[in-house]
Amino acid sequence: MRPLILITALGFAGVCAAAVSELLTHYEEPLYKIDLKEGLFEVRSYPKVIAASVQVAGNGEDAANNAFKILAGYIFGKNKASKKIAMTIPVVQEAQSEKIAMTVPVTVERLGMSMTMSFFLPSKYSLDSLPEPLDKRIKLTEIAARRFAVLRFSGFASEKNCTTKEEELARWTESHNFKATGEQLRAFYNPPWTLPFLRRNEIWIPL
Repeated sequence: MRPLILITALGFAGVCAAAVSELLTHYEEPLYKIDLKEGLFEVRSYPKVIAASVQVAGNGEDAANNAFKILAGYIFGKNKASKKIAMTIPVVQEAQSEKIAMTVPVTVERLGMSMTMSFFLPSKYSLDSLPEPLDKRIKLTEIAARRFAVLRFSGFASEKNCTTKEEELARWTESHNFKATGEQLRAFYNPPWTLPFLRRNEIWIPL
């Protein structure tokens, strides 16, 4: 009986993996080039992309949900043309600290946290052809081609898990003498109902 249960479980996992893989093929992803790969670590070169971004107060789950709703509203038709725009992957999230200069010996003080979330828009669009957002908090920008160190992981993208992976990626980039040129980003690829072991999450460090 136990072998049968195991085979059934493996079969179910295979079906789930295939279903998630098929689902993700319906979403456009920027075409990147892998320059270096070591296990789950990669260095990727990304082309220039157009992004819709919004900055919200806070840096937790509530802030992320708020930012996602604002951006989703834009691509689902809350724009001056009432036009729907295809969803793409990944959704990228960056935490930002607000700072103010202080006198010595203290140089800066963190006043608060905010989060910027970005949707990469389909490659067929340019800044001129995209409909204007109704929500003025949304910014449409062209992001130049960039290079990232990347660590991919599955499971829940909890704050604890993401922080652990950020530390792992920082150590890996330092061990390879790569220089970070900006803040770490978090990239998410799956809808919330995706089983944890099938999820694709990534940490990016711009190089």
